[in-house]
Amino acid sequence: MQNESKLIRKIKRGGDRAAADELVSRYYREIYAFVYRQLPHRENALDLTQDIFVSMLRSLDTFEGKRASLRTWLYRIASNRVIDHFRSSAHRRGQLTDPLEDFEPAAEGDFTLELERREQAEEVLKLLERFEPRVQQIVRLKLFAERTFIDVAQILELPESTVKAGYYAAIRKIRARLKEGEHDQAESAASKRRAGV
Repeated sequence: MQNESKLIRKIKRGGDRAAADELVSRYYREIYAFVYRQLPHRENALDLTQDIFVSMLRSLDTFEGKRASLRTWLYRIASNRVIDHFRSSAHRRGQLTDPLEDFEPAAEGDFTLELERREQAEEVLKLLERFEPRVQQIVRLKLFAERTFIDVAQILELPESTVKAGYYAAIRKIRARLKEGEHDQAESAASKRRAGV
């Protein structure tokens, strides 16, 4: 296994295919997981992950290892591409989750819990789309990439205090909106019971 900087130099110099394959394979699963947590539809997640790595390889000439690590730079690309996807008309026309027949819970008892988690994640993603792109990036990197505040600050080139403030403000708003939604559902169910529906 070659040193990352050697691989990057080989790719920059002559487009070394083997070096590019090795570099992509080092980060593929991690970036795919980051994307899939936000786009649970497998095909969309695979397509977007491929686009992220194509973008990385095309713009590798602009990468400067002095300012950020390759992982940090790659997460910046991935984060931007995910937000672009949610802005796109293709997202608005497409499904947000896998068809039910593709869903395989870990165990029989986990099925209901897993469906509830998916529904809640879908709701959080919808709410997240309402925030400005920078806040979306902060929350997505923290929740879906499971990065630390320091990592997120490096990826987005922001002070850590700004990242924390943005994250916690967004989480408070998301929680409030989720509670409003639960309240609205409870009222709707109660009015249906009163009406005899």
